[in-house]
Amino acid sequence: MGSEQTGTGRVTVFTLTHHWPDRRCLLAYTTTGDFGTTAIVGVLPVPELEHPELLAVAAAHHAQGLYGSRRGHENACAGWVICTGWSARIGGSGPRLDVQHTAWSLHLDRRIPLAEQMYGHDVLHTGTFTLNDDELMQQALQLIR
Repeated sequence: MGSEQTGTGRVTVFTLTHHWPDRRCLLAYTTTGDFGTTAIVGVLPVPELEHPELLAVAAAHHAQGLYGSRRGHENACAGWVICTGWSARIGGSGPRLDVQHTAWSLHLDRRIPLAEQMYGHDVLHTGTFTLNDDELMQQALQLIR
C-alpha cells in the first residue's frame, strides 16, 4: 500500500518477543476513525532490530487449517495483532509507554477489514509507526535497550 496515515491520540508503545527466545521488536497501538473503530498497530523502527511483518508473526501462532479459508485465517491473524496491542494497553507484562495525547504517523503496509468487530475495531492497519515528538520517540526506544 505504502500510503501515510497520521493522527493524534492515545498511543501505547510496548516490546514484543516475536520469535522466542530473543528476537524482539517495539510496537505501538492506537486507534483512529469514528469512535476508534480502526486499530493501528505498527512497528517502530529500531536500527539494530528486525522489522517483522506483524501478520506473519500472527500467522506463526495460528494453524491455517483451523479457519478454512484464507480470509478466515487473515481475520484470525488480524485479531491476534489487535489483541496484542489492546492487551499491552490494559496492563500487559513488560515495560510500556502509554501517552495520552500525541501526534503519530504510520507508513501503511496492510489494511484488513474484519469480518466482525474485535475489541471495538472493524479494521486493522499495520506498518511502520513513528511518534512525531522526538523526546517521546527516545523514551520509547529506551524500552527495548
